[in-house]
Amino acid sequence: MSIVPNILLPVGLAVVLLLCGITPARADEAAHAKSRLERLTEELGQAVGTLRKQLFERDNLRERLAEADRQVAQVNARLRQTQAEVNAVEQRLRELRTQQEAAQADIERRRHTLARSLALAARGGAGDRLKLLLKQQDPTVLARHLRYQRYLAQAQVTRLETLQAQLDRFAERELQIAADADTLAQRQQDLERQQQQLAARREERKALLARAEEQVNRGEQRVQALEKDRRELNALLRDIARRAAREREREQERQRARRDKTPADGAKLGPLVSAEPTPTLSGQRFSALRRRLPWPISGRLKANYGSSRASGRTRWDGVVIDAKPGASVRSIHAGKVVYADVLGGYGLLVIVDHGEGYMSLYGYNDAVLKRPGQRVRGGEVIATVGDRGDASGVYFEIRHRGKPVNPAAWCGS
Repeated sequence: MSIVPNILLPVGLAVVLLLCGITPARADEAAHAKSRLERLTEELGQAVGTLRKQLFERDNLRERLAEADRQVAQVNARLRQTQAEVNAVEQRLRELRTQQEAAQADIERRRHTLARSLALAARGGAGDRLKLLLKQQDPTVLARHLRYQRYLAQAQVTRLETLQAQLDRFAERELQIAADADTLAQRQQDLERQQQQLAARREERKALLARAEEQVNRGEQRVQALEKDRRELNALLRDIARRAAREREREQERQRARRDKTPADGAKLGPLVSAEPTPTLSGQRFSALRRRLPWPISGRLKANYGSSRASGRTRWDGVVIDAKPGASVRSIHAGKVVYADVLGGYGLLVIVDHGEGYMSLYGYNDAVLKRPGQRVRGGEVIATVGDRGDASGVYFEIRHRGKPVNPAAWCGS
C-alpha cells in the first residue's frame, strides 16, 4: 500500500497564481481553501500511517493464524499416531490373551492326563506288586515298568511347570502392555485437550483477523475519501487561481517578476548549511559535540526552528533543508535506529537514538535504508530525499528527553 500524499506542489503553484491580481474576497476564499488543504494533508498523512499500522497488524495476525493452523495439524498428526499405537497395543493384548487361553487349556489337558497317569500308575503298581508275590514274576521287568511310569509322570510334571512359567510370563507381559495402554490413553487425553485449546485459540485469531480486515477496509475507505476531498480541493484552488489570473493582467506581470526572484514554493531560502563533519574523536558523546555536529544534508534552510508554519497556527519544531529528490540523508552522529516508517505529516520518518536522552529525526524521505534496531555511524546514509516537487527537502529535528531543541545550536554552519 503506497498511498503517500503529495500536496505541496499544487498548493505552492496555486498560491503563486493567487498572488497575481486577486480581489480581497477571492483572497479570503483561497486562504480558507489553502487552510483546509493543509489540514486535509495532515489528516491524510495520519490516515495513511494508521492504515499502514492496520495492514501490519493484519499481516501479523495472518502469520499467527497460519502458525496456529500448523500447530493444530501437528497435534492432529500426533493424535493419529497415538491412536495407531493404541490400536497396536490393543491388538497385542488380544493376541496375548488368545495365547494365554491356549496355554491354560493345554495346562488343563495335561493336568487331566497326568492325573489319569498317576491313578493308573497307582493302580498298576499295586497290582504288579501283588502279581510278584503271588505268581513270583521276574522283579526286573516289574521294576522297569514302574520306572517308565515314573519317567512319564515326571515329564508331565515338567511340561506343566513349563506351561505355568509361560503363563506367569504372559501375566507380566499383560501388566506391561496394560501400563503402556494407560500411558497412551493419558497421552491421547493430553493431545485431545491440546487440540481443543489450539482450536479455540485458532478461532479467536480468526475473529481478530476478521476485525483487522474490517479495520483495514475502513482505513482504505477513509484514505480514498480523503484523497477524493484533496482532489476536489485542489481543483477548487486551481479554479480560484485561474479566475484571479484573469482579473488583472498588470498585477499578474508584477507578481510574476517577483516570483522569478524567489523559489517556487514561495518561501525565501535561508543560510546554506553543510553536511561536512567537523573532525571529532571516535566514541565522543553527543552532549560533547555542541555546534560541531554536521547537518544531515547540505543545502539552504527553507524553514527555521521556531518560525511560524504556513497556517500561522503552529511553529516549526525543527528545520526544513532544501534538497534534490534522491539525495542522501546522513545520520549526524552514531546511534541506534528506533523508528523507520510513515508518521503522519512527516511522511517516511527515521529516528536515531544517540543516548543521553538525545534523538535526531529525519522526515519527508523517499526511501528508508535502515530498519529499527540497527546501529549507524555518524555520517552514514540512512535515507534518501523524497520528491515533493518544488517543495522537496529534508525535515530535521533534534530532541532532548522528548523536547525539541534548535538544531543550529548543535550543527555547525
